[in-house]
Amino acid sequence: MRHIFRDCHRLLARAAIATLSVAAMAAQADVNAPVAGWLLPQRIYGSTQQLPGERWDGQLTSERSLALQPGMEWQTSTDLRRTRFEQMFPARAQGFSLSTGPQIRLGAAEFSLPWSTGRDTYGASSASSWNSGAPRMTVMLGPNDRVRLEAKVSRRRDGSSTQRRRSTSLSWRHRFSNDWSLTTGLREVRESSAATTSITAETFASLDASISDSWRWSLGSSLSDLLYSDASALQAIQRDRSASVSLSTRYQLPDGWWISGELTSTQTYRRDEQLPVTHAGGLKLYRDF
Repeated sequence: MRHIFRDCHRLLARAAIATLSVAAMAAQADVNAPVAGWLLPQRIYGSTQQLPGERWDGQLTSERSLALQPGMEWQTSTDLRRTRFEQMFPARAQGFSLSTGPQIRLGAAEFSLPWSTGRDTYGASSASSWNSGAPRMTVMLGPNDRVRLEAKVSRRRDGSSTQRRRSTSLSWRHRFSNDWSLTTGLREVRESSAATTSITAETFASLDASISDSWRWSLGSSLSDLLYSDASALQAIQRDRSASVSLSTRYQLPDGWWISGELTSTQTYRRDEQLPVTHAGGLKLYRDF
């Protein structure tokens, strides 16, 4: 784990030197163009989401992409988030995150290595910090097929406890037309903390359709197998299996407003015992500024 983050830090330092070199050359080429212009975000946008009586979310995002050389870019984004909970008793949470890393294009392949860090606070005294690395490779097999391999390593520190998470996924996407596409794949997630450890293996698939420029539907399904136990291994390994089906939609309203909804049904087997089917749903109304 340590060597992964050490390599990320070295890569960030090299890219920072390259970024400053490019900015210096740009400033020498045109004395009227300040170097600070290279450091300003290219895009800033905000969004809000609200579930009446439950919660309100606000987010402000800035993005910057710097071309280091043909086929190689350095991408950086920052997020400021604020959430207000209205159930039971009012509560507030806010967070900050930074993601930065290179993106390289080589023919039909694209590689990216973003490194992310952030901090979240809840109320007046509770806080947690996290960092992660997520290398990703995407290969276009043709005009309608794409394969993606992605890995992610993250660590979250919350008070005196530390949670670690590692995941690997492989997915394939086929586009039937401009309006229809199918995505399917495999994912494995390993999580550990001072109290528990778990391994989840999952297969997933989704069928996406665009009814119009402003209306989109998605039908998804997944099968997962979860193995977990306490970290001391004094208890026997437990096993849960589940299958879920979801239907989601998103529709654009006038004046930049969006409305989205999702319905999900899940069947779970815990230690070979069938649990009742659970149903969940949500409706969101939000606007991009």
